[in-house]
Formats: sequence, C-alpha cells, structure tokens
Amino acid sequence: MKKLRVLAGVLFLFVLITCAMLPAQAIFTAVTNTDKVKLLSEPTAAAAVVKVLKLGDIVKVYEKSPDGQFWEVEHKGSRGWIMIHFLSPKDHRQPSYF
Repeated sequence: MKKLRVLAGVLFLFVLITCAMLPAQAIFTAVTNTDKVKLLSEPTAAAAVVKVLKLGDIVKVYEKSPDGQFWEVEHKGSRGWIMIHFLSPKDHRQPSYF
C-alpha cells in the first residue's frame, strides 16, 4: 500500500511538472490596426521595444495585463506586450472583453 502511495505521488509530481513546462495556448489571433506598433518587453509604455510591427501584422494573443491596457502577444517568435487599442481581433475565438 505504501509503494502505491509513493508511486501515485511521483506520478502526480511528473504530471504537474510536465504541465508547468508546456507553452501557454494562444487565446485568439489579432491584427495590428496601425503602422509602427511597438512590441514591448513589459506591459508598460516605458518598457524597452522588442521590435516594431507594421500595419496588418498578425499576432497570437495570450493574456491581458493586470491593468487591462496591454495584451501579451507573439509575432514570428518574438514575445512581448502591445497596447490593446493597436490590435483588432482576427478570428471568432476572441474573448467578450476585447
């Protein structure tokens, strides 16, 4: 019985660690609605610029910042934050609070 509990505990830890290592799923895709959109390293306007996107660039959207002003996005392997008003939803899976 003790071996079974130890085995169950080890299995639980394995599953927990595996899930923590999986990449986050994008919520939806969006498109930049203006030119020269800054992809920022943090969800603040004063953050370092990771890259600059052009009008019509498509991004994967992951999460909203705690203050609700930025989306965490990925564009061609670069991940960062974009102010919400520079993005328009591209598909039907957008959340109702966009």
